[in-house]
Amino acid sequence: MNFRKVFNGCLVLFLVLIVSTCGIDRVMETGEVTELDLKEVKSFIADKKTGFLYVNSAYESREEEEAFYIKEIERVAEAEKIDFYIFDAGTVDKDHTELGVEQYSRTFVFYQDGEMKEELDFSDISEDDVPSEVEKFVQNVKKDNEK
Repeated sequence: MNFRKVFNGCLVLFLVLIVSTCGIDRVMETGEVTELDLKEVKSFIADKKTGFLYVNSAYESREEEEAFYIKEIERVAEAEKIDFYIFDAGTVDKDHTELGVEQYSRTFVFYQDGEMKEELDFSDISEDDVPSEVEKFVQNVKKDNEK
């Protein structure tokens, strides 16, 4: 009988946790990184979600460069307590923009209600400026959305 009470208590806590986290647009939380596939990115936009999304390039020649970008985004995300998503464009056979994802690779975008609001394009930034530009971008988005 004691086991049953413990089991039921755990089950209730588990269900409360699931219900409380479903449907929440996690933007400013813990610095968590979540990888999305094509279907999930399309759903993110179609369902009018709010959050940060980085699109990784499909070109292998950019792997080292993009690892640096992602490392800097992760560093800032943890410090600023924001969650963000990554979509690897190399996981699809065609150009992802032809498949319904309008965001270009090597960009970090803030979406609000499924619409692109602010964009950081890494192709326009020197490697030395990446850390400060990522910090400025995230801080500006946070400031703009606190209103």
